[in-house]
Amino acid sequence: MGVFISESEYVSSVSIGILYRAIVQDANIVYPRALPQFIERAETLEGDGGPGTIKKITFVGGLGSTKQHVDVVDKENYMYSYSVYEGIALSDQPLEKICFEYKFVPSTEGGCIVKSTTKYYTKDGAEVSEDYLEGGIQRSDGFNKAIEGFLLANPGYNKDSN
Repeated sequence: MGVFISESEYVSSVSIGILYRAIVQDANIVYPRALPQFIERAETLEGDGGPGTIKKITFVGGLGSTKQHVDVVDKENYMYSYSVYEGIALSDQPLEKICFEYKFVPSTEGGCIVKSTTKYYTKDGAEVSEDYLEGGIQRSDGFNKAIEGFLLANPGYNKDSN
């Protein structure tokens, strides 16, 4: 098994607590609303949102889904990680799994910085191209931008979800 790693940072104007909550705790509500052109449904299949939880993201237009295993939820240090172990995200490359690690840190401007590390675990020592890794960074940045845009446009989105 080979491991290929990409890292990126996204600077957001949204506060650390709000962005963390939206991405980690309220994903089932936020993802389909922030990315309706891509995500049809986000749901928890098993667990309470903490480590060991199994989530499923279903994409629009019959494109399939992914299953995720939550690995780390650290609210005090604003860290979150999960592994995609099944579904469409693994089908276009010889991948066994993809692990996403996020660390949210406050910025001096009042928002936060999302530092992300993505680890691609390949089957049988296969290679992952630089173009594929760069595409992953672009998808991650697009995801963060969409979540941020949704939160700025809908500051009270979670009032009914508490």
